[in-house]
Amino acid sequence: MIRITDIKVTPPYNLICRFNSGDIKQLDVLPIIKQHKHLIGVEKLLNEEVFKKVRIGEFGEIVWDKIVITEHNGEQICWDYDISPEYAFQHATDN
Repeated sequence: MIRITDIKVTPPYNLICRFNSGDIKQLDVLPIIKQHKHLIGVEKLLNEEVFKKVRIGEFGEIVWDKIVITEHNGEQICWDYDISPEYAFQHATDN
């Protein structure tokens, strides 16, 4: 199973990802953000300070904590926004 083991932010919206396979690839996240603009809160990732708070999740995925907002019974619920390591591996370019 492919996992991300290290990430580095490179402005404006790129991540350099090291995978457990040894591959190092660059992922342009801006098209992903634009594709998910229907999710309330994803636009926060356009803020450089928020974008820099990226982390690796327990399954080797790319994660930003508490980004997506939904409402349930009148309460706002914040969800983590993540990108799977498989998606990142397939859509990133060799570095």
